[in-house]
Formats: sequence, structure tokens, C-alpha cells
Amino acid sequence: MVEVVKRPRVVDIHLENSAGHEFLVMLREDSGEARILFEDYLFDDVPVHRVLDFLDLLERREVTLSFNRSGRVLVLRVSLPEGEWVDRRSYSADLSDWERSAAERG
Repeated sequence: MVEVVKRPRVVDIHLENSAGHEFLVMLREDSGEARILFEDYLFDDVPVHRVLDFLDLLERREVTLSFNRSGRVLVLRVSLPEGEWVDRRSYSADLSDWERSAAERG
């Protein structure tokens, strides 16, 4: 764990699981949400109390990646007990390796 900013306090937590996957979890003390970097993909607004569940679901590849009707927006979904975590981002011509693997599973 590394303190990045003192006020408001922000810490980065570097995690690695037994399979060798690395995660960077960024926490801000005055927020109930975290940012997670995994395989060059940034997940924003993950509920802090669900970070470990979220990481487990990513590791088990229990995510859904799809395109909107126009094909210009990627929609990523991860099911959490409170409901689906959803992220939408503009689609570029090239998918990242992580996006490609998630799309192949979906």
C-alpha cells in the first residue's frame, strides 16, 4: 500500500493473486468508491465494500461486454449483490486485449 496524496488521503493498493494477475486498487478516504486497474482497463466507481467481490468476478471472467445499438459504445457489466455495475465508454477501432477477451466470452 502506498499513500499517494495526504489530503484528502488517497492510497494505492497493489494486489497480486495466486495466478499472477496484478490489480491496482485506488482508494480515496472521503469516497465510498474505488478505481481498479486490471490489464490496462480502468474500472471506475466500484463500491469500496465490494472491491474484493469485484476482483473475484474479474478473475473468474464473470463479466459481460457488449456494444450499444450504434456500435459506437462499449457496455461492460459485472453483477454484484446490489445490482449490476455498468460502465459505458466510446468504442475505438481497436479493442484492448482485455476488452477482446471479455467480448469473446460474452
